[in-house]
Amino acid sequence: MDARVGMPSFIDKTLGQISAYISEAVYSEKFSGKKGFLQGIDARTKLVSTIAFVLLVTTTQRIETMLFFLFVAGALAFASRIPMRFFAVRVLFFVPLFTGIIVIPAVFNMVTPGQEVLRLFSFSEWNLSITIEGIHAAIILIVRTTVAVSFPVLLTLTTRWNEVMNAMRSLKMPGIFILILAMTYRYIFLFLGVLDKMLLSRKSRATGKLKAITACKLYAPIVGAIFTKAYDLNEKVFLAMLARGFNGEVKSLKPQKLSPASLAFLAVTVSVCLVIILTELLFSVIK
Repeated sequence: MDARVGMPSFIDKTLGQISAYISEAVYSEKFSGKKGFLQGIDARTKLVSTIAFVLLVTTTQRIETMLFFLFVAGALAFASRIPMRFFAVRVLFFVPLFTGIIVIPAVFNMVTPGQEVLRLFSFSEWNLSITIEGIHAAIILIVRTTVAVSFPVLLTLTTRWNEVMNAMRSLKMPGIFILILAMTYRYIFLFLGVLDKMLLSRKSRATGKLKAITACKLYAPIVGAIFTKAYDLNEKVFLAMLARGFNGEVKSLKPQKLSPASLAFLAVTVSVCLVIILTELLFSVIK
């Protein structure tokens, strides 16, 4: 392998990834402005519904219930004018990330004993095999993760970030938690822009190829500079907020009012949750 690396090529890839991230975020934000079903529902109602659905999905043991909620998520995405391919890609991105490490060991008899389906290795009395119970547990976990991720993704795609923050305040969630989320979301894009300019400046001064170790030495100060700028800006922003009367409480100037459609959606959500809970209790008693 060549020990030399093209610095302009490295910068181009990094700049491309930054631009792609910002473009994707802006593209996702466009869905909240469309005239779809969930876009017309109050953010507080959507937040409550999302929490309720996720709690039910994570507590149920029946795959039929999970598949029902997966169908509900898909139907809501379609009614909200979200391209199904875009929605599926965003949801399925998290499945291998969060479940891959857990699912693979779960299919083996060492983690989930049960009826053997395929024996992979055996030595004396010890063997490594895949079990039916392990496959079932893996499928349950994958489906549960997919459904649990679907509803938060729907919430973020159909609701502007400031509306989500306002909904959290209305539901009396911890103020410091909301403030940290709001500031983090806002300044991620700010520092991506700073990084973009710093790399572009470095690119304009780079010629030819450099050794990998030399390129690392040149880029290491950029990482340190980003952290330094973040620390300095943190102090300046906080002092500016104090100078403008900030007392630790974030207030919204936009009035919130539940529409008839939001109330109807909330009523349907409560009804569905009650039916699911009663069904789960009935099946547990029968077993």
